[in-house]
Amino acid sequence: MLKVSNLSVEFGNTVIVDNISFTVPTGETLAITGPSGIGKTTLLHAICGIVRTTHGTIHIDNTDISSLPTHKRGIGLISQTGDLFPTMTVSQNIEFGLRIVKMPQTDRTTRVQELLEMLNLTHLAHRNVSELSGGEARRIALARALAPQPQVLLLDEPLSGLDQNTHDALMSDLARVLKQTATTALLVTHDLSEAELLAETTFTFPHK
Repeated sequence: MLKVSNLSVEFGNTVIVDNISFTVPTGETLAITGPSGIGKTTLLHAICGIVRTTHGTIHIDNTDISSLPTHKRGIGLISQTGDLFPTMTVSQNIEFGLRIVKMPQTDRTTRVQELLEMLNLTHLAHRNVSELSGGEARRIALARALAPQPQVLLLDEPLSGLDQNTHDALMSDLARVLKQTATTALLVTHDLSEAELLAETTFTFPHK
């Protein structure tokens, strides 16, 4: 379970996130909707520790992670662009987080293969990511984020900028994988169809 309580973020004298609270039950997805520029991405960055909060707390289950560094929070993040490493192959990108946590080589290989099969990417395992289509790259970003089995997955408009067919196919795959892995997730989206398909509940980000 992810619980955000009275969370605020300020940059200088500007309030970006103002006293936000919500709870995401374990294994469920909460969609955050609202217009651009009101702080949704900043909220995700605060939850995973990229930006500092002004006040409020973040709990995963019964643990307060508010003061922990990003790499100790047990949170995965998928940005709008995916942020894949362009000099690595598909498998190497997926494996990256597993190296960081020092998972043994045999276990890393098994986990990468499992994710490649889950997302129908086995045929791309040794391809350089610079050769991928937009939809393929988004699937790799999802696999990489899921590889270390994060307690919470944050998705910042993961389907934006795709053509309609690719968008719909990836949305279906994302819904399947989130259910299959029982992942607790927070989804930022402008698309109400995404919120309806992927999330059990929706939180409308308040206007300033």
